[in-house]
Amino acid sequence: MQIEVLIRNITPIFSAAPGSYYVSLDGTINPPQGASRFPLTRARTMTVVAETGDGVAKGVPLPIVPGNTMRNLLRRTMLKDVIEPALRDKSAQLSIGAYATAYAGNSSGNPDGVPSSFDEIVTMRAHPFLGLFGGGPRMLQGRLMVDSLYPIHQFSQRIIGSDYINDSIKGGITEIVWTRRNDPILQLGSPDDAAVIEGGAQAANDWITSLLATTKAKKGKAAKQADEAAESSDDNGRGLKAFNAHEVVIAGVKWLWRINVDRPSEAQIGLILLALNKLANQRIAGGHAKDYGRFVIEDVILDGESVWTPSGVSGQATEQFFDAIAEALDGMTSSEFEQFAASAKEA
Repeated sequence: MQIEVLIRNITPIFSAAPGSYYVSLDGTINPPQGASRFPLTRARTMTVVAETGDGVAKGVPLPIVPGNTMRNLLRRTMLKDVIEPALRDKSAQLSIGAYATAYAGNSSGNPDGVPSSFDEIVTMRAHPFLGLFGGGPRMLQGRLMVDSLYPIHQFSQRIIGSDYINDSIKGGITEIVWTRRNDPILQLGSPDDAAVIEGGAQAANDWITSLLATTKAKKGKAAKQADEAAESSDDNGRGLKAFNAHEVVIAGVKWLWRINVDRPSEAQIGLILLALNKLANQRIAGGHAKDYGRFVIEDVILDGESVWTPSGVSGQATEQFFDAIAEALDGMTSSEFEQFAASAKEA
């Protein structure tokens, strides 16, 4: 079974890419060593084959949110907004190991190395939550397969197909956001400002003296401009005064997210649909302090049929799934989670 979710981000999305990058004030990525440059955290991209307009298909970088990030978003929503309230209503509690396993797939990085018994496979794969995600110390195979979140863009058409071509956009969808942090001690302007600091004005003077000494020692012939030397990033300590940047996907982009489930039960489909109803309570990827990652769902398509309304997933096509998960939640206890998380090595 396949579920397609059409999403529109209403604030920037920040999914950070690993690696060390720099940017100049004019936007040049990784300018030469010695130039005025500042640390940059890039947006996550995937190389895809696309028609670029010159009649040749070639690999191009496409901003995405990785499938593992989206899988964890769905897992967290199911647990926080559906399963935990159901367990609390029964005054049921999870051990710390079972709680960690529910959220992370296992409570340690060392699986048992032995397969599950046939009875455990049958029981756990039928569980509404555990059967979807699998994992655990015996590495049970789950039913859930979560794709990356792809922007509906001219470069993603070979991946998402032509069904959403009317929503497709062209051109760049990323932007560099600059941030500046000032040293609060340098902003002190009166004795009252230092009154709350232990040591008062003397402590502030010592701080500033130490900062000046450090800055002077690290200034070289290549950093003659005082402001740039204090705020430049080339691997030397900068104190608290800093100027850096990160790359985001701009707001207003439509995205397609595909969820596939291998022979699911009606309760498992119901749990996914319940989580989608609650999904907008979460944020996609990082930058939460800046309110990044807010989004709205514009459509949910269940095996080719739209089941989304302004109030969430609804319609006759979904009634049996919601009935099944409601019944499963009524009978859900913590014992299944404890059994799933228990290591055979400790038995």
